Amino acid sequence: MNRFAVALFALGMATACGGPADAKAPDEKAKTAVTPMDMAALPADALVLSRTQIEDPGVIAQMNALNILVPKDWTPQGGLVPSRDRCSEIFGVDWSAKSPDGKSVVFIFPTEGWQATNAMLQLMCPPAEFQSAQQYLSTRVGQMFPGARIENYRARDELARAAADYASDMQQMSQQNGIDMQIWADGGELTFTFSRDGVKMKGMLAVTGMYFVSSAYNPMGGPPMQTLTGNTLGTFGTIMPEERYNPELAEAVRRSVTPNPEWLKHLFGIKKELGKIAVADTKKRAAMIVAGGAAATRQNIAAFEGMTAATRANGMPDPIKTADYPRRSTTDETDDRIQRESIEGIRGVETYHDPIGEVNVQLDATYDNAWRVTNDETYILTNDPNFNPGQYNIEATQLQVLK
Repeated sequence: MNRFAVALFALGMATACGGPADAKAPDEKAKTAVTPMDMAALPADALVLSRTQIEDPGVIAQMNALNILVPKDWTPQGGLVPSRDRCSEIFGVDWSAKSPDGKSVVFIFPTEGWQATNAMLQLMCPPAEFQSAQQYLSTRVGQMFPGARIENYRARDELARAAADYASDMQQMSQQNGIDMQIWADGGELTFTFSRDGVKMKGMLAVTGMYFVSSAYNPMGGPPMQTLTGNTLGTFGTIMPEERYNPELAEAVRRSVTPNPEWLKHLFGIKKELGKIAVADTKKRAAMIVAGGAAATRQNIAAFEGMTAATRANGMPDPIKTADYPRRSTTDETDDRIQRESIEGIRGVETYHDPIGEVNVQLDATYDNAWRVTNDETYILTNDPNFNPGQYNIEATQLQVLK
């Protein structure tokens, strides 16, 4: 059953702020270094996010594993950790970013797996009977925030879209092989409140989960012998003082997560050795972006390279043009674009080219305009069509959507 577990990655966050292409250019005299006061004066709808990395200390490969955007001046900590049990992924993500006052946090928590059975079998995984995201989250909130009061659960089908496709593939495969098994996936988010140091806090946990129920004839008579195996694929959360609760910021962070293609190659290599990916089966989904992003496969590594390509800005070659990737045909490039646009649609992002950092960055598609600050690896997102960074003493370049 463990071989059916799907890899997961860290999730989405978005950034950048913008104005129309024909917006008045910032006054030359206003092009000064960005200061915290400048950022604080921005319009209320603007998000200011900075690029950071989620590091792998050597669980899969010692390098940057994931790229993510966090609110400017927030402090990130944590990274990849070893798997917690035999039914979860072969790695976990235990990461957070905290506001300067320490009261607001966005975080990714490790995935986990569980089992339950009505047969006299020894379980390989911790015992639990969760068969939905709502069941899982209702218990997880109490474990992470004792005394929390659940406010609302909301199904998030888009979080589980890639996992649901994978479940459909696995269901078909099991039927073709005569295996009596039901496989499904779902995703959702749960909001809750609690008190901390006299401050009323509000939080949200989101998860994508996958579930397998196998049935077999009971030689002793009675109902069939059944075994449930479940595991989480994507996780994300946030807590903030209730008066400052900002779900749009949390969603922008969640959507911004993209994997480092080089790290992906190491992951797929290990999973192939473990038998989780058949040597010839390179088109199957092998990993998910945390909290329900697009599927990451060996087939679409090039698409992720196109999204996160680091070129001459940091002294690294364009990965699409290295010896491992011969010159690509027009058809290949078209396929990559189609794959990228599919991933964008699932994750709710747009891919922009950042001419200052010479990278491509994925930002929350609910914002119409994106800017890159010149003297800082920071992005501003806004829906204000009249936004002009020069009015706030900020030198910035408006970004264009990657075609």
